Amino acid sequence: MKTKLTVLLSCLFVVSYWSVAQAQNVTITPLGSQQGEFCVGDRALLFQDPTGVTILTAPGRTVYGSTDSRLPKSSDPSGGVHVVLIDHPHVDHIGDVFFTNCAGNANIPFKFPADGNAPEIVNGQKSVLLVGGEMATFFTQKIKDVSGTAPGGCPVTSSGADNVVSVPQTAPCVTTIRGGTVTVTLNGQRQGVKITTIPAWHSAGAPAIFVDSLGTIPGPGVAPGLTGYQGSETGYIIRFTNGLTVLWTGDSGLISDWATDREFYRPNLAVIHFDGMNTMSADEAVFAVDHLIRPVTVITEHLNQVSTSGGAVVPGTRLDTFIKEEHGARIIVPLSGMPITCDGEGNCTGAGAIDRGHDHDHGGDDHVNEAGKK
Repeated sequence: MKTKLTVLLSCLFVVSYWSVAQAQNVTITPLGSQQGEFCVGDRALLFQDPTGVTILTAPGRTVYGSTDSRLPKSSDPSGGVHVVLIDHPHVDHIGDVFFTNCAGNANIPFKFPADGNAPEIVNGQKSVLLVGGEMATFFTQKIKDVSGTAPGGCPVTSSGADNVVSVPQTAPCVTTIRGGTVTVTLNGQRQGVKITTIPAWHSAGAPAIFVDSLGTIPGPGVAPGLTGYQGSETGYIIRFTNGLTVLWTGDSGLISDWATDREFYRPNLAVIHFDGMNTMSADEAVFAVDHLIRPVTVITEHLNQVSTSGGAVVPGTRLDTFIKEEHGARIIVPLSGMPITCDGEGNCTGAGAIDRGHDHDHGGDDHVNEAGKK
């Protein structure tokens, strides 16, 4: 009897330990255009910290407005999407239409004012919008265009050396971070998620379709062929309360700043944007991961291709090339709607995890776990 009781207590301890460990994980849900796939226009990731803080990056053309069923509801007691991050105001990150297929060549218009998907989401979700450069005034106007009311700046309080914003907010708000850090806490909790802007190399002009007219002069308030000045594009460092530290490159060419970021912030998860035209190439992304950032795990983004079919990696794609060349980090393919869980050391699991078997020099035999195999 004593032996059975000891075994039972041991089992209960293991289950309890596993449950606590799971509760300390960060959950990341890709929000793409097609369930279980990684598609042309996919950019958006929804992060949830163990404290409950939720962060949405680059909703673009695949998050279907503030009422998308994959998003938390702003009417919930803990609030909706607490924070939205936009690295630059291009259409693929703000959103000008909704993609309805994986190739991104079929779409539907918004059912709300055509001033960008991200502004409508921030307004409808009563989110904190944290941006760099000169984007705060631009997004303030865009949210006003959608709602009729200009949002205020987010209430930032000082707590020791930290700049703290508490969520949920009762109305949308916009705050600029230029190389600084904001700590986001839920309902006044002591621990919070630290969000820092870092350099990127891309561009940050607002397309003319998003620039308001000048008074009574029709058309966008910029000369033909020009964009609206928005300062510098950014990436983000996101430090979660369980120890997970994310370097989100945003859209960028290859830059040495990431080595400095590695030395100071010690990121253990990298979200890497690459397509070889508007951002770095697959081989440059490999160099960035292996020599500059050196994370435990990498999530691929912004490949501008139909990268999977039936959940399996499409041969000959940029994703396939990256997988074949990358040997230093675990790779997670962001399959839409398939959650990724990450512990504080950057160990991430999910349906999009690449199974290398026992040999990282895998040739073409990689498959995506659970979501379909080659």
